[in-house]
Amino acid sequence: MTDGQTVDQAPGTDQSTSAETPVIQVLDTDGQSNTSESIVTAKVYPTIPDENGYFFENADDDADGIFTKVYANGNKVKKTTLPASKAVAIVHELLGKDTKEIAKFMDKDPEKYQMASVTVATTIDEKRQTFEFYERMKMKDYNRILAMYQDLNF
Repeated sequence: MTDGQTVDQAPGTDQSTSAETPVIQVLDTDGQSNTSESIVTAKVYPTIPDENGYFFENADDDADGIFTKVYANGNKVKKTTLPASKAVAIVHELLGKDTKEIAKFMDKDPEKYQMASVTVATTIDEKRQTFEFYERMKMKDYNRILAMYQDLNF
């Protein structure tokens, strides 16, 4: 793309009904198609939500298979299939009231804060798990959950 050009969705493409990659056409600043440029394909983020409201928020999440959902009240969750165990993990944004439950898992040990927070924020295959479950989890899976937790809560 050269200076003085903008990128718009090509005529005839409908992002709201297609899960395919939308076609982007390069236009001059006056809105006319620049015939010296070819039509390029680019994925637009965030993507269109699926029938359950999940979408890819950015290219990194797309590459890692991490979906995001935003509820009407503004709360967000992230969902993925874990790479090692193939279990489905859902991580939600924590609220202030969650600090009480986090403190219980910490048992006055500040080194347990991160794992306690992940324990409170996460469900695996639609079930809450124990603190010890995450201690025994393969690091590949735990790191994926930790990345989602950090993205939502920091």
